[in-house]
Amino acid sequence: MIPALVLALSLGQVSSAPYARSRADAGDSSSQCLFWTVPKITWYQSSVGNPPTKPAGSEFDAVRRSFQNWQEVFSSCGNLSMAEGGTVNDREVGYEVGGDNRNLVLFRQRRCSEVAPSNDSCWTDDVCGNKYDCWSNDSQTIAVTLTTYDEISGIIYDSDIELNTPGFYFTTSDGPLCNLPVTTTHCVSTDVENTMTHEIGHFIGLDHTTYLGSTMNPRAQPGETSKRTIDQGSKDFVCAAYPKGKPSVACIHPTTEQTLGRKAALAGCSSAGAEAWLPALAGWVLLAVRRRRGAGA
Repeated sequence: MIPALVLALSLGQVSSAPYARSRADAGDSSSQCLFWTVPKITWYQSSVGNPPTKPAGSEFDAVRRSFQNWQEVFSSCGNLSMAEGGTVNDREVGYEVGGDNRNLVLFRQRRCSEVAPSNDSCWTDDVCGNKYDCWSNDSQTIAVTLTTYDEISGIIYDSDIELNTPGFYFTTSDGPLCNLPVTTTHCVSTDVENTMTHEIGHFIGLDHTTYLGSTMNPRAQPGETSKRTIDQGSKDFVCAAYPKGKPSVACIHPTTEQTLGRKAALAGCSSAGAEAWLPALAGWVLLAVRRRRGAGA
């Protein structure tokens, strides 16, 4: 039987509020919130999909439905549009300054512990997943959202979602709980749409909350499909952080005196890839990477 997933954030306590915004320093309410400033985000699916999921190809549609779940909320009260860019052959996640970056969704088909030598430097550099096209995270994590952002402004530049196929059997059915081994397509084990709707919450800047019934609750039982439906608290986040017809909302508003001089020596990365929320910060960007783990994150 596939075990239930119960994971907390690696830093800080999980909020119990209706929604919690992701922070540059996880769990630190004094640090900047993470958010997108572009009016449109294009996302892509790896053309490999997830061959074990049946019917064949149904995982692609389940991912699309997950983004549509959030797009309906944004269309109601938000300022962000999320458009599918199609399928691509990419199998690498992360952000390269000046590179051809894509917001990618992919299913990892094997564990890094099975294919990456233990003495490979990729373990230290945290790049085994890309080097060997494998799942490098904890075996009990259903999925991970990898976000690249500016530590000072909180602006998100890139976000990728990886799903753990070696650890979980992903399904797309509305049927009853599967018995393992799975012999039918009409049952639910780890639901793709349930997982992805949660992950996209991280993708747009939400963190975990234990609030009852939240899409962002970090607990996911086998057979669960309730996270397909976005709760009111998560909807309120969209309306508050991405108000329709207005700029996206930060939690902290640093001044040029507080940031430019200090950050200039640390990085000189271009701000290309995200519209300038604070024009004074353009060209003075320090990029950081945050992995979010949980019921889908």
